[in-house]
Amino acid sequence: MLLRRMKAKGEIIRPYPNMYMDRGYWSSLNPPDQMLHIMRTLSVGHPDMVFAGISAACAWGLDHSFHLHARDSRIMIAASSGTPTNEYCSQVRRFYVPRHEIEQAQYVNGAKVTTIQRTLFDCGRIYEPRSALSFYDSAIRQELVTRDSLVAYCNEKHRCRNQYQARALAAFANGLSENGGESFCYGTMAEEGVMLPEQQVEFVDKNNPNTVYRVDYLWRLSDGTMIAGEFDGQKKYVDPSMTNGQHISGIVGLERSRQNVLAALGISRTVRWFFNDAYRRLPMKKALAAAGVPVGKPTAPWIR
Repeated sequence: MLLRRMKAKGEIIRPYPNMYMDRGYWSSLNPPDQMLHIMRTLSVGHPDMVFAGISAACAWGLDHSFHLHARDSRIMIAASSGTPTNEYCSQVRRFYVPRHEIEQAQYVNGAKVTTIQRTLFDCGRIYEPRSALSFYDSAIRQELVTRDSLVAYCNEKHRCRNQYQARALAAFANGLSENGGESFCYGTMAEEGVMLPEQQVEFVDKNNPNTVYRVDYLWRLSDGTMIAGEFDGQKKYVDPSMTNGQHISGIVGLERSRQNVLAALGISRTVRWFFNDAYRRLPMKKALAAAGVPVGKPTAPWIR
């Protein structure tokens, strides 16, 4: 009765049947952390439950775009047999994983999940490739798996659909993107035929050798022209944890100073875009083409 009264007053919420959480605390969590909280709680009552797909990715700490959770926020549970029906509730999705791989599950961050290879393989085949690329880049960057071992695993014979996507992503991923947004942009470039850039290129300030500037993407053209690309996450300007408490005007001022230094180092143009520009494809593609970045046929290996 007490929980019902608190829920009626809006003090707590029920994110999952028989689970209650302080509303303020829950709202402060991002979608992956919200999913992980539910998984850990489920694990208390169901210690043998194995999580798969994006749920396992949350436990492994793999970067990915939050829009994947907006599309489907169900908890993914590994199942080796039966139909993909909801055994627990509508917020659960049973997902096929071979029994021998379920038996190889590992405890990660308070939950029992599929191996990193299986997690990546499944995410790579159930989501659109440009969204799934971030899982692969993140795992390689964090050294949770080597690219060679991942390619070898994905090239094995598996009884499931869209294996070619997982194989193509394993061969394409390089682990250089710093976050899921950058991976998404890089994958979109490959799909749209944009010349693939170098990533995370560093430049040293000639007037201050101790200062190093890094650009997300760099295109070096045949005539010597250098074009920089910057994926702008809005948190960069509003999240205190990323601004060191500075006012937005100070951040913008530092950014302008950075651009002046890069220009002096030979960067002729800098193109900036937001996630929605890449999500819609054409805005990012047009901006890069207008800056002189070559655009041709798609190079994404998952396009057949």
